[in-house]
Amino acid sequence: PGRAQEVQAENVTVLEGGTAEITCHLHQYDGSIVVIQNPARQTLFFNGTRALKDERFQLVEFSRRRLRLRLARARLEDEGGYFCQLYADDTHHQIATLTVLVPPENPVVEAVAAAVEGGEVELSCLVPRARPPATLRWFRDRRELQGLSSREQRGKVFLQRNVLRLRVERRDHGAIVTCEATHPALQRGQRRQTQYMLDVQYAPTARIHPSQSVLREGDTLVLTCAVNGNP
Repeated sequence: PGRAQEVQAENVTVLEGGTAEITCHLHQYDGSIVVIQNPARQTLFFNGTRALKDERFQLVEFSRRRLRLRLARARLEDEGGYFCQLYADDTHHQIATLTVLVPPENPVVEAVAAAVEGGEVELSCLVPRARPPATLRWFRDRRELQGLSSREQRGKVFLQRNVLRLRVERRDHGAIVTCEATHPALQRGQRRQTQYMLDVQYAPTARIHPSQSVLREGDTLVLTCAVNGNP
């Protein structure tokens, strides 16, 4: 006797809004009924004929060797196990797991309160939506700074936050701090980042400069008063 009919499925990962191809491989196929079902066990295609009215799903190949199902504009709710079911003498099925990733947008960086010299500034870096959670890191002059990370799950996506506390002096005014997000959905080496310029408030200082160092009787003395402060 020949080898029994079989079906094999491949797992697939896609970005939200992208296009996924779900493939079912057929072995020793003799024309028996093949059904593809979505994670809710609704039949999408019955022997090559559309059964569910969702135009985002297209059957792009139905041959003796495989079925290829194309999904356009993938959504988070499309995630889960797709059943490739072969109705032969023995009903045989395999599950192709579809995973939908949500890449992060550029992080949002805010100061919780005004920065004053000699005090501490608290900076918040936020990625409101990603799946799986994004990894957030702080940098200043290419040196990593340690913040406090937290996350919150909202349905199928994650909000990720990293809070950085820095002691600041007037010399830090205008310095650039960068929050960087990395994520499996981004191409290798690619990052999302946002720069923040420190605005440090400091008390004014005054310096008085004479116009010349040596004066003779009758000369006019011009004094310049230079004040530096923020604001």
